Amino acid sequence: MYVRPESLSRDFIVERKTQTVTDAGRKAVMFQPTGNHLKGVLAEAKTLEIERWKQLQHPVTHTIVMKGGRCPAKIGDRLVLGGRSFYVQGIDNIGALSIFTQIFAEERSDTNA
Repeated sequence: MYVRPESLSRDFIVERKTQTVTDAGRKAVMFQPTGNHLKGVLAEAKTLEIERWKQLQHPVTHTIVMKGGRCPAKIGDRLVLGGRSFYVQGIDNIGALSIFTQIFAEERSDTNA
């Protein structure tokens, strides 16, 4: 059996963050589906990447690598994969060649996907 990178791809739903004001006057954050999907390979972040992003005050637990340089997600968006949710902390166009894009994300299990 041959394993190719294409066979490891997962389909993520992209949700955009919107802020609203509740009846009590407090700000509330909601995520609305954008209708866009992102197909990428999910992996745990390396220790060096985790420490680097922690120093920037943006915790990272996973990386997602997708083909192409045009990413449908933006920093602050939420990516949903089944019952799991990942918050986009950073996006890197690897080598500025637009062949692959690396997304740095934090998995959160305390929120509803």
